[in-house]
Amino acid sequence: MAVTPLESLMRMRQNHPMSKSGEIWDIPLRLFHWLLMVSVIASIGSVKAGNMFVHEKAGISVAALLIFRVIWGFAGNRHARFAHFLTGPGRVIAYIKSRMGGERGIHPGHAPTGGWATMVILMVFAGMASMGLMAHDDVLYEGPLAAWAGDFTDTATRLHHLGEKLVFAVIAMHLLAMLIYRFWLKINLVPAMLHGGRDEVRQPSSKTRQIAGVMVLAAVLITAHALGMSGERFY
Repeated sequence: MAVTPLESLMRMRQNHPMSKSGEIWDIPLRLFHWLLMVSVIASIGSVKAGNMFVHEKAGISVAALLIFRVIWGFAGNRHARFAHFLTGPGRVIAYIKSRMGGERGIHPGHAPTGGWATMVILMVFAGMASMGLMAHDDVLYEGPLAAWAGDFTDTATRLHHLGEKLVFAVIAMHLLAMLIYRFWLKINLVPAMLHGGRDEVRQPSSKTRQIAGVMVLAAVLITAHALGMSGERFY
C-alpha cells in the first residue's frame, strides 16, 4: 500500500522525536526578499516623481540584490538553491493537476510553479536593472555604466523604458498568485517570509551559514553602491 507524504512525515518525526525543525526561508533570503521589495518600490516611486538620484540608488540596490540571489542560489539552504526549486515540466504539470483536483497541502519552499515564476521575476528585474545602469536621458543623467556601453546606451535606454510594462506585469502576477493561495487554496504565504516558516523534515540552517550570508549580502550592496559613486553623472 502506498504511503502518503503526510504519513511519511509522521514516521520521520516519530523516528526522530527530539530533532528540531528547520526554517524554510533562512535569514539572508528573507532579507533579500524584503530589501528587493523596498528597492523596487523606491525605484518606481522615484522615477514617477522625477528623482533620478533616488532612482539610480534603488536600481543599483536591485542589481546588487540580484547578484546576491545568484550567489545564494548555490550557497544557501536547500530551499534557496536553484537546483531544488527549478523542476522539470512533468512536475509542474503534476502540481497544477493536483491543485486543480483539490489538493490543499502546504508545499515547503517554492512549489514547482512558484519556482519558475520566481525565476521569471528575477530575470525581468535583472534585465531592467542592467539596462538602467547603461541608460541616459539625453539631458541631465546617465547610468553608471553608460560610458562603457558606447553606442548601445541608446538601445539600453529604449529597452529600459519598454521593460516598465514587464515589471508591472510580473508584480501583478506575483500578487495574483498570493491572492489565489490565500483565498482559494487557503494558504497564507506572507508569514513564512517574515519568520522563516517551518520545515519539519530538515534541520535548522547553521548560524555560521546565516551570518556569512548576511555578511555577503551587505558586502555586495556596499560594493555596488561604492562603484556606482565612482563617477559624477548628475549635472
